[in-house]
Amino acid sequence: MIVVLLLGVLIGAVINRLGTDLPARRPPQIPHCPYCGRRRPWYQWVALPAYLFLHQHCPSCGALIPIRYPLVELGLAFLFGFLYQKYGLTLQFVFFALYTTVFVLIAITDIERRLILNVVTVPAMALAILGSFFTGHITWKSALLGGVTGYVILMAIVLLGHWLIGPGAMGGGDVKLAAFIGLVTGLPLVIEALLLGILAGGIVSLFLLLMRLRSLRDPVPYGPFLIIGGWVTMIWGMEIAQWFFR
Repeated sequence: MIVVLLLGVLIGAVINRLGTDLPARRPPQIPHCPYCGRRRPWYQWVALPAYLFLHQHCPSCGALIPIRYPLVELGLAFLFGFLYQKYGLTLQFVFFALYTTVFVLIAITDIERRLILNVVTVPAMALAILGSFFTGHITWKSALLGGVTGYVILMAIVLLGHWLIGPGAMGGGDVKLAAFIGLVTGLPLVIEALLLGILAGGIVSLFLLLMRLRSLRDPVPYGPFLIIGGWVTMIWGMEIAQWFFR
């Protein structure tokens, strides 16, 4: 468990770097301060221990390491630990941990830049197809049907939304994300995943409108909500379906 938690922190540090560099269309770089441009010392390459030992400021300009960095590292460590506790050291744990890593990276780029990048989603879809042969939670046929279903459903929603109200929060990146979620969850659970994601997005959007934190014209990134629906369904999809139809 300790090794898994440490692995989550280290992979979180890599994901933080990718979440910063990929949207800027540049190869991953050695960690540096975004304010003064100086390279960070080696003990700040992983943000969580830097925060724990009070070395969270740039030694050159004093700027604080963004709080996103330790939160992502801590979050991935927790999620990896949960998956290991649930599945043990199995191929299902390995692939689910990889899917979770992809979800976190997509959430970062969508929240911060409103971007869901093909360089992330396309390899992720290939990974999900490969995983369907080894994890045992779905068949490869179910995965492919789920991917197609997710793509078609969200594409229809995007086109309908563009026709009714013009370009909105959803776009081509969300459609590819839905395809990835479908490949991970399979058919018919992809429908549950999308419904959960759309429901979560609707509730949060309504709350933001009622609290006047957003207006109808302010876009809200929908990728994170789809990710929540996809991840929850990946773990508990069958149990949720059985509970609903009980």
